[in-house]
Amino acid sequence: MPRTPRAQPPGPSVVWTYAVEAAGPAGNLLRIDADFAPTEAETLEVDPDGAPFVRDPQYAVADGWKPLSSDGGTWVAPCRGGCRIRYGFALVEAAERLNDAESALAAGDSIVAPPSTWLLRPTEPAGRDRFRFRVTTTGTTHFVTGIRAVDGSADTFEAATADMANASFAVFGSLRLDTIPVGAARIDVALAPRSLPLTRPELVAWVARGASSLAAYYGALPVPRVLVIIVPGSGQSTRGETISQGGPAVVIRPADGLTAAAARDDWVVTHELIHATLPSLGHAHAWLDEGIATYVEPIVRARAGLVTAERYWRELAQGLPQGLPEAGDQGLDRTRTWGRTYWGGALFCFVADVRIREATHGDRSFDDVLRGLIATRDDGAATVDIARFLEAADRETGTNVVSEMYRALALAPGSVDLAALWSDLGVRVVGTAIRFDDQAPRASIRRAITTPPISR
Repeated sequence: MPRTPRAQPPGPSVVWTYAVEAAGPAGNLLRIDADFAPTEAETLEVDPDGAPFVRDPQYAVADGWKPLSSDGGTWVAPCRGGCRIRYGFALVEAAERLNDAESALAAGDSIVAPPSTWLLRPTEPAGRDRFRFRVTTTGTTHFVTGIRAVDGSADTFEAATADMANASFAVFGSLRLDTIPVGAARIDVALAPRSLPLTRPELVAWVARGASSLAAYYGALPVPRVLVIIVPGSGQSTRGETISQGGPAVVIRPADGLTAAAARDDWVVTHELIHATLPSLGHAHAWLDEGIATYVEPIVRARAGLVTAERYWRELAQGLPQGLPEAGDQGLDRTRTWGRTYWGGALFCFVADVRIREATHGDRSFDDVLRGLIATRDDGAATVDIARFLEAADRETGTNVVSEMYRALALAPGSVDLAALWSDLGVRVVGTAIRFDDQAPRASIRRAITTPPISR
């Protein structure tokens, strides 16, 4: 007797839809109509920072519209049977007052503001379903977002409702748009029209250099598209931020007075593109996300010939001591200082790289750990569970190095004898210079780290 096929759970459906009209320069005021499928939630919300800028929210009734009542930063909504909402959002005012790229930031006639800041949604636990929004603009205003477009559309975008609270960057403004092909992938670049320190070709070349060197490191970029938004910065340092939920996007704010020569030597674009092209390990393991980017970025640039091996090792020798545990340390998972997050994470990756290369006689390396991390993205998720990462790292390297190090350094303070490591690798710090000892027992590992591997 033939078996009855097991019923499959229904696939995710679009349960929140939005029509967004950006009126005036840089979307001065957003006018938004939203439709919500039936929900158990009785209130609507935006990110808390965005709540003061919601204007005149109303819900549809048979004979017109009624105002929504506010309840301390949320709005009471009769949506149990589904509902239709309309409201305004004072985007320019929000950007001027918040001045934060992760909520709203005004810069160079452009406004960076993720959809979580301006899209009202039901206050309910995240599920498997999806939201979709269409943005129309007027005049010279453009809208660009890292969230993936609906197939064949230039103005409609879609992501999981679970991604809404941390949705990817978006930007409104009189933007200059460029696309950089990188193999089968692409980098879309959105430039603010004024007040940037470099010319448009110089800025695009800066991003292209980081993208091409990273693609060479991976073999190919592991995501189909990354959006890079460049808006004016302030201060002496270039700053970057990345959000990947719904589709990766990077915001770069160049340093005041940045020159083309300084941009060639700058690490920020490469660092952020590493974040954009890898799944995250989540907030609890931010040290590993930042450690990977901090450790891998100079390797990418060294293998591309943008920094010398001497400089690579000098800067590593200067930076890694900042990642060592101090008195009272509880391990990388539970110690949230700057040094332990960035350089402690880099120290973990560096030691893992050396131990993997030694255990496999050079056949595997930290490059393979990242291949394992990339492979966990088979469901398109922007975040990966730490247990899945450790399993993939050990599988790809054929060792237990990463999982054993996690127990020793993340769940406990652990310790690393850097002086012994430098000696074994043949790295000698002489004042501000580096000297190499090619007779050292692990000198071949030292050389291999900054040398492009032969394809297997």
